Amino acid sequence: MSAQPKAIASGRKVTLVVPGSTANLGPGLDTIGLALNIYSRMTFQVVEEDEHSDIPLIKLTGGIKRSQPEDQGKLIYTMLSKIWEHDNTLLKRIRITVQSDIPLGCGLGSRSSAILGALWASYVLEDRIPTAQSLLAEGCELEGHPEMLSACLYGGMVLCAPSVGSKDKIITQQVEWPEDWHIIAVVPNYTLHTTDLRQALPREVKHEDAVFNAQRVGLLVAAVVRHDESAMKEALHDRLHERYREKFVPELKRLRRELINEPIIGCVLSGAGSSVVIIVNKKKKSQIMERLTQWAASENQSHRLLDLEVAKEGMQELEM
Repeated sequence: MSAQPKAIASGRKVTLVVPGSTANLGPGLDTIGLALNIYSRMTFQVVEEDEHSDIPLIKLTGGIKRSQPEDQGKLIYTMLSKIWEHDNTLLKRIRITVQSDIPLGCGLGSRSSAILGALWASYVLEDRIPTAQSLLAEGCELEGHPEMLSACLYGGMVLCAPSVGSKDKIITQQVEWPEDWHIIAVVPNYTLHTTDLRQALPREVKHEDAVFNAQRVGLLVAAVVRHDESAMKEALHDRLHERYREKFVPELKRLRRELINEPIIGCVLSGAGSSVVIIVNKKKKSQIMERLTQWAASENQSHRLLDLEVAKEGMQELEM
């Protein structure tokens, strides 16, 4: 955690833009993150303790207001409370505005973007220079998942693993994602808790299943590097988590059945759910979007379809 912060003058302001993300991509459990061009914009402003009492502590705008907006605000405030646990006075002086179109609780990085935003703001407002390693280490300590945090921080596709020599150090490698591979996210109208979905996973797995996934992750990385769609289709299979989580996300099986004869690259769970992401070549995207629109209309529950691309840039601080 951060050391006790020094006094911060009123009027200080930090504005950040953080992309959403998806993770795992089938076999890459806790390993692969992919940044998406759906964003959360957060502004942190410091006021005098008795000043601007009429300004709400947290103001939420944008698509985030469609569902459970208080969750994002509570999360950001909770993160700052942990970071600034030695200075409650500072917490009373912070005002936060969040404009976000990242769906909450759907496996598209809303939590990771909030954690990174709170961490970065705490550093900058205290005139400290954060490093990527310190942000990732502290983000993981604040209950974040390294693969989604890494994608939100760096952009593009990121592979990550804890260092063998230091459990607090996350080793990351960026891989350039093919520009013509687009993402369609199917977002159900319900949310899930990652903790519950993590508990659904077995503590032990079969040796052949572990080998199967290791093979697929290696194949997946090579397929991305070589822009090989045929290899990517073979790579997007998993035996470690999706079979245990699909009962919580019935849309996964239904979508795979619906799209079995369609020209997609793959259909996988987004993180732990509830969203499902479909990887498709942009030349086939309109065809797939039309099919998905028809499918969504036939479902008893409403589903949002997000037409996305991979975000090349990670979190950025805006000059105000």
